[in-house]
Amino acid sequence: MSVKESFAIGARRHGRIRPLDHPRSFPYLIALCALLIFSVLAFGAVETWSTSILEICTALLFTVMLVHRTGFSGVQVRWNPLYPPMVGFATVAAIQLILNLTAYRYETLLVCLQYCAYGMLLFATAQIAGGERSAKLLVLTLGVFGSAVALFAISQNLSSTLRIYWLRMPSTDASIFGPYVNHDHYAGLMELLTPLALVLSLSTLVRGGQRILAAFAAVLMAGSIVLSLSRGGAISLVAELSLLCWMVCRDQKGTPALTRMLLLVLAVLAFLALTGSPVMWHHLGHLQDALRVDILRDSLRMFARKPLFGWGLGTFQNVYPGFRSFYSHFFINAAHNDYMQVLVETGLVGFSCVVWFVVTLYRSGLRRFGRGEQNWEDVLRAATLIGCTGILVHSLSDFNLQIPANAALFYVFCALATGSPTTAETSTSGGIRVYPGEPLIESLL
Repeated sequence: MSVKESFAIGARRHGRIRPLDHPRSFPYLIALCALLIFSVLAFGAVETWSTSILEICTALLFTVMLVHRTGFSGVQVRWNPLYPPMVGFATVAAIQLILNLTAYRYETLLVCLQYCAYGMLLFATAQIAGGERSAKLLVLTLGVFGSAVALFAISQNLSSTLRIYWLRMPSTDASIFGPYVNHDHYAGLMELLTPLALVLSLSTLVRGGQRILAAFAAVLMAGSIVLSLSRGGAISLVAELSLLCWMVCRDQKGTPALTRMLLLVLAVLAFLALTGSPVMWHHLGHLQDALRVDILRDSLRMFARKPLFGWGLGTFQNVYPGFRSFYSHFFINAAHNDYMQVLVETGLVGFSCVVWFVVTLYRSGLRRFGRGEQNWEDVLRAATLIGCTGILVHSLSDFNLQIPANAALFYVFCALATGSPTTAETSTSGGIRVYPGEPLIESLL
């Protein structure tokens, strides 16, 4: 036994290393899950009342967690590599407000409040999530919730109702699916949640009946994406499966995991053959969308007018009518491409911060794969990274990251995917391996 390992074991025995799965973290995790679940069930938190509740509760969670853990418990603030690009993007928004570079200051202030809430969620998640028990809690809670929402959405769709929850009629013409007014935004939600059950069913952590249940939940959620008639969702699901296949080939040498994955794909196809219709397949095969192409062309002209700092966060819907090159009775409230909208609203400076954020997400999220071992933290990290990939692909043709519930879940998943290893791990040489960015001893009791 090495000196480092002896020291670590002795410190734990005498209570000098605070376990990262400390019971005091679990109330915050439960509150975080409850907040995310509420935002989804409240129609995606797109209305003023639900958005306000999401922002206020996020601020309360952030404040209580920060004061309690740093002020009373003496726990060090944990670093996350996503903090620098977040600060950079916040600086761009602040410059727009301070120098009055926004076309509509009030709208920019409202969107800045939303981004502040997302930043607090990411920060709080990075502080309170860590360890095997917390990872298991998050995987099971959000996985069960996702499968329950998918079952409800499919049942609601098969009943041919035009009302959400069979009770509420949307105020405008909408293609509802599940608790969402827009079927594309429902697909974005499932793109985030499906990998939780999918990765778990392929892991070595479950066997027998538990594996079957996880696989059934994955098939249910993946099938609901296609049944929602979201073409962007279907393409994103293929991208997620492709990334998962690469991860499986790299992390689990041999054929058993690939065989299970192939069986899962066949099960999804069989489910769709049973519940789908010719209209569904025809709709998914029609990939041409002239409206989105026209919007992108007009957006490029908007960007060319203000290329450095853009028109201001949240101002696309206010500025776009002056650049629209076609007639439509629809109100164009978004560019239907999150990357293009960021480019228009924040210019090259803000877009650079977004690219920095995405590159950091994958560079940090992929660094620990291929170790040949599995635990709940690895499953959570892989699933959240795959979920982020799905919604980032979908953002090329839609605006899922402007839906508060989906955006909140996305930033929480970013924190989980990039979280530094939270415990000292025993290396193959018998020593203690401490990953950079995390102290071995978080606090002294």
